[in-house]
Amino acid sequence: MRPGPDNAAPAPADEDAACWEQAARLRAEHRGWVVIWLASEARFRAYRRLRGARRDTALSAATAAGMAAQITRAERALSRRATGRA
Repeated sequence: MRPGPDNAAPAPADEDAACWEQAARLRAEHRGWVVIWLASEARFRAYRRLRGARRDTALSAATAAGMAAQITRAERALSRRATGRA
């Protein structure tokens, strides 16, 4: 039996479109971050100049969930530094 269009694997262009949509969702959920999908590397990238940070913050993850987790950790770490906690 040959696979039909309903059960075929998504085309790469469809996967890229879904990843760009996920990047847009991450930008909406994490204001102040520039989140992009790099199709050539199959990775999400996020950039932000965080107040109080010594340098710009640049993150990279293979999944949208991984990127969201890294953004949350970066924001928490900066918050702890700002309040003097280690």
